[in-house]
Amino acid sequence: MANSVTELPNPFTPLAFLPPALASQFEVSRYLYAATLGAYVWDIGLNLGNDYSLLFKHKVRFPTIVYFISRIFTLVFVVGSFVLQVAPVENCNALELSVDTCAVFSQVSTAMLFFLRVTAVWHPNKIAYVVFSILWIAVLGAFITAPLGIRAAHIGLTMQCTTTAVPANTKVSMIVPLINDTVIFFAINYRILAHTIVADSSMARLRVFFGGNGLSTLSRALLESGQHFYLVAVAANVTLLAVLHLNAVYPAMLAVPAFSLINAMACLVFRRIKFGHISSDGISKIPTIGTSSDFHATADPRSLSLHSRRTDLTTKEFRTDTFPLDVRVETQIDKFEDREERSKTINLV
Repeated sequence: MANSVTELPNPFTPLAFLPPALASQFEVSRYLYAATLGAYVWDIGLNLGNDYSLLFKHKVRFPTIVYFISRIFTLVFVVGSFVLQVAPVENCNALELSVDTCAVFSQVSTAMLFFLRVTAVWHPNKIAYVVFSILWIAVLGAFITAPLGIRAAHIGLTMQCTTTAVPANTKVSMIVPLINDTVIFFAINYRILAHTIVADSSMARLRVFFGGNGLSTLSRALLESGQHFYLVAVAANVTLLAVLHLNAVYPAMLAVPAFSLINAMACLVFRRIKFGHISSDGISKIPTIGTSSDFHATADPRSLSLHSRRTDLTTKEFRTDTFPLDVRVETQIDKFEDREERSKTINLV
């Protein structure tokens, strides 16, 4: 064994102990993890001002706590994965378990952000709440079982680590989040579609959609509600599932950038909702098209429903209990407008 080691060009390089194909993939993963770490740190740096505002200028409620938990554990997961690939480590198994545990907290909290968003859009539908709760619990169970059988060891005589055992149940941790994110994506899309295109029947809704400006209006509505960010998250999960059947290296290699990208997209939508760029219910700022017996046009803006009025940006939250404040604000506006109209009438007389 000593003779074979001394015959190696550089016996202290980890790649010297790996087969050529595996060594190439290991080297690519290093560059990929480094790029992912740089991109995620850059994203955090760009949003330091927003995060400061969330902590000290807005009320810190449960969604905000979930947001920061997901950011912190995703950052630790990315840093730990990079260290595991490039740095000398005493105990590979301990570091591997720590990194995988951070991945669990990262993705479960990210899934909670998805859950909070979709339940706000579907509020107060109790069936939707139960369905999405079950999906979130399924994500939790899939990720908790994933790290149990993963093992790591030193590469040859070096102090650097590589993953040596990946249990088969890790596939579940990629399939279940894909199902969850996809169902949430289409559930929000359906809610927006049902609000945007108003018609008395499904056929009438299709005619409105394919005729005139129906398609462009729906596309604008989806963009304004942040659905393109969720589409990126779904695409990342689809990519992980697509490479799952190639070999054991590619899913582990792409999991780090995929998880960080999914978290970045979920956090981006959360910040836009908190700062009033996206309505919390997903439909308040979206115009409607089409005709319906339940929808009557009117020239008096005060006769429109409260959901179609502009509300105070400070009431934006992953919750709907700010409605009474909106009513009070809009009532005061109505009273002010009535006084203005009466004063104009007196002047004309």
